[in-house]
Amino acid sequence: MELVRRVMPNGPEAQVSAMLCLTAMAFDAAQVNRFRLLLAESLRLMQQSSLLGTALAPPEVMSQLCACALRLQIEPQAAREAILAQRIRPAKEIDSLIWPWAVRLHTLGRFGLVIAGEPLTFKGKSPKKALELLQQLVASGGREVSTEALMQSLWPEESSSNLRNLFDNTLHRLRRLLVDGEALQIQNGKLGLDPQRCWVDAWSFGRLTQGVAVDVQTSSPPLDVENANAALRLYSGHFLATEGDVPWALPYRDRLRNRFHRLVLQLGRRFEGLNAWEAAISIYEQGLEVDNLSELLYQQLMICHLNRGEHAEAMLVYRRCRELLSIVLGVAPSERTEQLHRAAMIAPRH
Repeated sequence: MELVRRVMPNGPEAQVSAMLCLTAMAFDAAQVNRFRLLLAESLRLMQQSSLLGTALAPPEVMSQLCACALRLQIEPQAAREAILAQRIRPAKEIDSLIWPWAVRLHTLGRFGLVIAGEPLTFKGKSPKKALELLQQLVASGGREVSTEALMQSLWPEESSSNLRNLFDNTLHRLRRLLVDGEALQIQNGKLGLDPQRCWVDAWSFGRLTQGVAVDVQTSSPPLDVENANAALRLYSGHFLATEGDVPWALPYRDRLRNRFHRLVLQLGRRFEGLNAWEAAISIYEQGLEVDNLSELLYQQLMICHLNRGEHAEAMLVYRRCRELLSIVLGVAPSERTEQLHRAAMIAPRH
C-alpha cells in the first residue's frame, strides 16, 4: 500500500482522488482483498486530510463505495461523515436501510424518531400535536401536502381564525424536534419532508416492493428476492398500528397492508413453484407474525404442509386460523379453508 501511495500525485486531494479511482477499479474487477485494503486506506486518508466533505469522485462512485464501507464495516464512521458532509444519496434502495440519515422516521408497527443517529425521547410530556402533524404528513404522501387540509384535520373543531396560529406554532415545535432546519419544506401553502434529509420506513418499503404484482394471480416481473426479504424485515407491523384506528391513517395503512400481503404471497408462491416448501412455510409464518388474521396466508401455509405430507401440522394451522377468526372477527373460516381442513383430515397411508 505504501508503494501505491508513493507513485501517486503529490497533494492530498490528488492522492485521494487517485486512490478512489483505484478502489472503484478493484470493485469492478471483483478483486475483493485489494478492494477492502484500498477502500480502508482511501477513507482513512480522507479523514486524516480533512477531505470527507470534498467531492473527489463522482457521486455514484462515492455512493457505491460508502455503501460497501457501511455493509462491510470498513472505516464506517468516516463513511458516515462523508455521506452527511457531501449529501451522498444511496444508489440502491436496500442501502438506504443502513444510511446515516439526518432524520429517520419509523411508522411500521411502531412510531419513533431517530435524529442524527440518536432515538428521540421525551423526559416530560411529549409534543403530541407536533408529532401528529408529522404522522399526518407521512400518511398524506409527505410531498406538497396542503397546509389547509392538515389544519382542518388536526383541529376540526377550531374556528378558521385560530387555525393559522395553531399550525404555525405546531410547525415551529416540529422543526425544533427534527433539529435539521432543512428537513421540512413549505412553499405555496404546501408542506413536505425533504427526501434528501429524511428517511421514512413506509416509503422505503414501498420502493423496495415496486416489482410486486397488483394481482398475485397475474404474471409479474421477476421478484428481486434481496429487496423482497429486506422489505419483509422492514415491515414489522401495520402503519402507525400503536396509534389506533385514527381516520386519517386508515387509507395509507390499508394500501401498505395490501402491498405487504401481495409481497408475502408472491414470494411464498415463488418458493412453492420451486418445490421449496420449507422456504415457503417460513415466508408465510413471517407474514402471519405481522398479520395473524390473514386467512389467505393460513390457506397457503396449509397447502405447503400438505405438500410435505405434514397433515398434523396442517390441522394445527387450521385450528389457529379458526380460533383467531372466531375470537377477533366473529366469523367462521371460508369454504376454501374448510376444503383444506378436510384434506388434512385424510391421514396419508404408509
